[in-house]
Amino acid sequence: MAKHFDFCVIGAGLAGMHIAQELVDRNAKVCVIDPNGIAGGASGTPVGLANPATGRFASKSWKAETSLDFLTTSLEKIQLVTKRPFFKKSGILRPALDEKIASKMKKNVGSDNWNGDSVKWLNENEVKSLHAGINCTNGGVWVKKGLSVQIPDYLRAIRKQIENELCAFYFDKEYEISKNEDWFIRFKDHDSLSTSRLIFTSGIWTKNSECWNHLKLHAVKGQIVLMESQNPVEFDHAVSALGYVSRIDDKRFILGSTYEHSFSHEQADQKGRDYMVDRLKRVLPDLASNSKVISSWAGIRASTPDRKPYLGVHPSLEKCFLFTGLGSKGLLYSAYGAHILTDYLFDNSPIPIELNLNRFTT
Repeated sequence: MAKHFDFCVIGAGLAGMHIAQELVDRNAKVCVIDPNGIAGGASGTPVGLANPATGRFASKSWKAETSLDFLTTSLEKIQLVTKRPFFKKSGILRPALDEKIASKMKKNVGSDNWNGDSVKWLNENEVKSLHAGINCTNGGVWVKKGLSVQIPDYLRAIRKQIENELCAFYFDKEYEISKNEDWFIRFKDHDSLSTSRLIFTSGIWTKNSECWNHLKLHAVKGQIVLMESQNPVEFDHAVSALGYVSRIDDKRFILGSTYEHSFSHEQADQKGRDYMVDRLKRVLPDLASNSKVISSWAGIRASTPDRKPYLGVHPSLEKCFLFTGLGSKGLLYSAYGAHILTDYLFDNSPIPIELNLNRFTT
């Protein structure tokens, strides 16, 4: 007889693992399915930034502070039971690179009603005092609560924390889904299971399901590179300008990311590496001249027209739910979005209209 679960989560990236964590906290019986394993898609980027002041002009993201608080709480909770550190409260420095950018950044910081000094404007001298050798025009933004996270390590630590008699993981298995009174998942090796409720969190691959192929989801390729410096990397904060730089240790750092809306393949390539190194030269020329590329990685993000995720229940299929379209804000939005969906499932709490699945339907 097939095993039965209260919930089945399709996808083991940031969205799926945070939802599984929330459901286990509610004592639900959960399984997570992903043929590619944990962080097999866009969530596999080695290091990501949780940055609430995003875009070229450091605009405040939707529910920025609430989202960051939920993520920080989850990171701290999981880190307590994991010996190897996987995140840093590094802060993020966002230097302006021309007068127009500086003017708009400063205006946004002043009008976005940030709590306390969590995000503040620094003049040019303050920026260069914080980071010697950085290119800057007229100042920049300091995101005090910005985070640097080794995402695959974090997601594997979540699995270690929640995997028990209530929570099972099914990896490296192709599967088919069908529905009668319950949902049935049959694996190609003839194993099977059933679930009362099905939650899709599989990023851009969600469109491969007939349930969700009507959604407006756009594929964006992102590449990052691991670099090594000849000299010690002496700054501990992350830098976000024309991409981002996040220090790993005394010599190595991550450089990312491309945002490729048109691409012919899904692999990392020399064009992407050259593009990011050229941009590093414009922001941190000394670091660029003393560093070499060690390796690279590429993933495909799922983006929506307004860059906010989809979250909710299928309009016609019973007990079928969705959380996808996080784009480049997967780290920022995943913990809070999982909390919203779990509250909806257990308490019928409302889902914010900004995340409505039908918001682009005429």
